Amino acid sequence: MAVAAGAARKRRVLAAMGCAGGMVMLDQTVVAVALDPMARSLGLTAFVMHGVVLVYVLALSAFAPVGGMAARRFGLMNTFRLGVVLFTAASGACGLAPATALAGPLLLLMRALQGVGAGLMLPVATTVITDVYGERERGRALAAYAGLAQVFFALGPVVGAVLTQYLGWRSVFPVNLPVAAAALWLAARARVAEHPDGTPLTAAQPLVVIPSVALFVLGLYQCGVGSPTDPRTFAVPAAGVLALALAVRLVLRSPRPLVDLRLLRIGPYAVATALTFLVQAPQLIVMVHGTLFLRQAMQLPALATGLALLPLVGSLTAGTYLSGHLVDRFRSARVPVLFGLATATVGAVFWTAALPSREYLWQVPGMALAGIGMGMPVPALSAELMRAVPEGKRVDASVLRQTLRQLGGAVGLAVAGALVLAANDDSADGAGVITATAAPVAFVAASGFLCAALLLAAFELRVRVHGRFEAVNSGHSGPG
Repeated sequence: MAVAAGAARKRRVLAAMGCAGGMVMLDQTVVAVALDPMARSLGLTAFVMHGVVLVYVLALSAFAPVGGMAARRFGLMNTFRLGVVLFTAASGACGLAPATALAGPLLLLMRALQGVGAGLMLPVATTVITDVYGERERGRALAAYAGLAQVFFALGPVVGAVLTQYLGWRSVFPVNLPVAAAALWLAARARVAEHPDGTPLTAAQPLVVIPSVALFVLGLYQCGVGSPTDPRTFAVPAAGVLALALAVRLVLRSPRPLVDLRLLRIGPYAVATALTFLVQAPQLIVMVHGTLFLRQAMQLPALATGLALLPLVGSLTAGTYLSGHLVDRFRSARVPVLFGLATATVGAVFWTAALPSREYLWQVPGMALAGIGMGMPVPALSAELMRAVPEGKRVDASVLRQTLRQLGGAVGLAVAGALVLAANDDSADGAGVITATAAPVAFVAASGFLCAALLLAAFELRVRVHGRFEAVNSGHSGPG
């Protein structure tokens, strides 16, 4: 009886955390389909329309370490519940945005609050699963958690398309309400024990780190609306770089850092984290700008747009699952990472080359290759970086990885958005439309991130092979 009760409790924990992770993943894809009708209905510019996605990812990346700190101070489940409630309330408020001049600022604020809620949830989810499941069950439980979140991600475009087509764009935001209710109910039934350690909250670090990250990312984004010959255009991101440097110095010198940046001194962990950063950037770029291209340049209806994205999200999901099989088969993360990045780079280039034709069938091969390739590296890298750190540092390593992964998405969207806005017509920008000639610039940016990731992975492999070769030679150089 006790064994059955314990198993049921574990399943409730896994389902609750999966619902939370699913909401975060769902929101990244379901909203993409609603961007165009939202902009037209509320009179948003292309700058604000793109910012609706950007501020969400930015807030998520900036507040993920705050979520880890709050969990240590107030307890895992208290922080989790706060994150779910904040995320859901802000999501509902987005659907109530008035068709007035306040629509843009209100949407951006509520989307930022959604990101804050997600930042409080995500660090807790993996920690709770790790605490509840034993060593032998933990890997399978974390894989099931990631798989459930991936299902939500894959369903997002279709769910968003159906809702937008038949109920209007506002309906995509309340879709989180039943999922949030299920997460809270399951978490309450699971009765996870709270063990807050009473660690004092350090306000100084969040007050420095969060504005620094926001200044840098938003500074990159606003470069797209400034003149490239005006030095003021690049003054904000330059100030952001300086602020980030000061923030990093503060965190490194703190006895209780917001995120343990010292972990980046571990070579394999640093490389795996950098690759995760570089892969997240193009994944969000092609999702957002691929959706907008289908909707605005090709003028597909909402439902057709959602269905047209299935080769991308379906192949992303397939790549995620294939990654685990490749790691088991070759006993190494290098095969799915290198093969995935090479495939994704080729796919992104093919997809970019097919855009000017505006023929959907020509885009499908590149879309599928890019998706399956981008799906492979992250699961393999997750296992690699967890092996690289001491067991007592795995929670800190997970928080830092999640922070930098989401920051990669924010930086990628900021860079692509700036380049697209710079290439877009001013009249189209005012109408909330990204022209067919400006849209491919985003895909060029995505291809650039993938090329950088592939070069880094190949260089790291060469360094490791060379190091082993030198070690073997030095072992045989002495008298035998």
